[in-house]
Amino acid sequence: MSFLNPILLAALAAAAIPVIIHLINLRKPRKIAFSTLAFFQELQKSTIRRINLKRYLLLAMRVMAVAMLALALARPFLPSQVAGWLGASAQSDHVALLVDNGPSMMQIDEAGPYMDQARSAAVEIVNQSGGEARFLIVPSHGELASGRFMRRAEALRYLEELQPVNKGGYPAERMAYVQERLDDEPGARGRVYWISDARKTHLEKLDGGYRPAEGDSEWNPVVFIRVGDNSFQNVGISGVEVAGQILGVDVPAGVSVTIRNFGGQPVYNHYLSLEIDGERIGQYEVSLEGGQERELLFEIIPESPGVIRGRAILEGGTHTFDHKRYFSIEVPESRNVLLVSDRGEDGTRRSYLHPALIAASETGTRIHTSFTDVSTFREYDLDTFDAIILESLRSIPDYLQAELVQFVQQGRGILFVPSEQGNIGNYNRFLGQLNAGSFTGMRGSYGRFEEIASLQPLDSGHLLAAELFENGDEELRIDMPAIFHYWRYQRDDARSGASVLRTNLGEPLFVEHSFGDGMIMVGSMGFSPGWSNMSIKPIYAPLVYRMLLYVVAWEHGGVREHILGSPFDRYFTEFGAQVTLRLNGEEIRPETAASARGLRIRYPAQEWQPGWLELQLDGKKTAIAINQDISESDFTSLSLTETRQFLAEIIPVAGVVSIAGYSADEIRSAMATISFGREIWNWFIFIALAFMVAECIISRKYRTETADE
Repeated sequence: MSFLNPILLAALAAAAIPVIIHLINLRKPRKIAFSTLAFFQELQKSTIRRINLKRYLLLAMRVMAVAMLALALARPFLPSQVAGWLGASAQSDHVALLVDNGPSMMQIDEAGPYMDQARSAAVEIVNQSGGEARFLIVPSHGELASGRFMRRAEALRYLEELQPVNKGGYPAERMAYVQERLDDEPGARGRVYWISDARKTHLEKLDGGYRPAEGDSEWNPVVFIRVGDNSFQNVGISGVEVAGQILGVDVPAGVSVTIRNFGGQPVYNHYLSLEIDGERIGQYEVSLEGGQERELLFEIIPESPGVIRGRAILEGGTHTFDHKRYFSIEVPESRNVLLVSDRGEDGTRRSYLHPALIAASETGTRIHTSFTDVSTFREYDLDTFDAIILESLRSIPDYLQAELVQFVQQGRGILFVPSEQGNIGNYNRFLGQLNAGSFTGMRGSYGRFEEIASLQPLDSGHLLAAELFENGDEELRIDMPAIFHYWRYQRDDARSGASVLRTNLGEPLFVEHSFGDGMIMVGSMGFSPGWSNMSIKPIYAPLVYRMLLYVVAWEHGGVREHILGSPFDRYFTEFGAQVTLRLNGEEIRPETAASARGLRIRYPAQEWQPGWLELQLDGKKTAIAINQDISESDFTSLSLTETRQFLAEIIPVAGVVSIAGYSADEIRSAMATISFGREIWNWFIFIALAFMVAECIISRKYRTETADE
């Protein structure tokens, strides 16, 4: 017999309490010579002997009852071999092992590679289980090579081949899978072992989901086995974005690369490079303090439309699985914009954005603009446009709002410019569908030309001011426009949206909101002279031009990527009959389905590794970067106590043990201890109750007598 919580055996000391109380109450009677009672001496001796016998019997009952309760707290169990000899049915025929094989298992400590330690523990569990046991071995990362229960020999071969992989991690899904497979098997409840390095970000993925639904059977208790006892230093590339988000032929763009030191110690002599289509375009030397994150900027100038494939490469450090970050940027051959505006009283369309759009069409961005009004809006095929500008519409018809919402969801942009005669209720209904805030009123009077605010000055780092002025190191000096009238705008919450332009009073003028795969930029003012004098200022044309580029070129920071650890599920506006996916030279057959949002392409992506995913739709090619989840780079582990507390709130836990630094013999002994056949703490509870009942019966049947009587 062994114990799951041997530390609680210290409670056995409580068994001494009845003895202490007995000794305190034990009093020696005084001897008084009295001649007339001499004939009672022999009777007195026999009575005292009987009283002492009863006292010792009651004391033993109380001591044993307390001892049995203390042993029950330590959770005693019968080892699997003993349980089998005694015919205990709790020896499970089904054993499930969830083995962590993520990148962090490539770490090495004094006991060897983490993966080797985990494999040794799993092998011992398999060897020490009953002869008729079947084994389900599930890796936490990558694809499921086998989802069936195996015999001992096959399970040992599978474990021998199991290696750490740089693939997506699915701890929550795999734990749920293990529990469901055990529930599907007939017979006794199974045993579940989870072998991992207790990495914090790994365990946190288990929280918030995959618990048994109400009415389902309870999950099998899990024994968590921790390997390793150190959180090693690690530096990785955490992200790549296109700074400014404005992409076009011969238009300079910045590629921002973020690196992070996940450890607590400083690192030196690391080098970060950027490659575009196989050619290195720049390099930085990097040093980071513990926990520091740093963003470095590279400049690229697309020479032609199409897909640009690149990767950021970090040199230095021990663990290199996260030292490459792939990215894919698509520079379209042309961009199509649909400008929707109301007609004036004379029946003509009036637009103050028209000149800026004409200028944009003459640049490398190749913007082509179509003009329409609400009455002819539905004559256009929205799938052919990259952005829609809603300029000075008094209201947006309800039947068009749904189409516009879907347009944004599919990954495209809308620039909304209000009318001075706009219907605030109609506007807010439309914005509410896009989670894009609301208008609460207005400031100033349209057309009175009385300044109530001005445009907040732009600094050289502003995304709309970049590359506009050749100012060198001098401070930008711009005559900012005066504002006469604007709508009061309120975001849904403080974190909703990002202000692109503000007044000098700090109130938003243009706010960007992401929705679905696209965005909407909401304006609080128009561009006609009644709103401001912006149209007569030198900044007007370049500022509006950059704003339009920002809207039509928007696409998640310009980088197309898929993060490992989740299924690939995307919509494409093209409805190709022939769909081909190829990742790192291997062809993939995805699931496709036509929907209102476009062509939906889905694939589990469990076997994918970082690289470029080439996608071809009826001859049109594009590329999507495949990258590892940055949480895999954080090796910070929880202590045994923290692990036990964290898991106990999510899943039933049978025990948490550590084999950090153990030799092969020590691992074998530890696995023999936890490979229990049956917990018997309830036996000790029943025995303790039996002792207490017996003590009560003896106390009631025989009244307490003392020598003083």
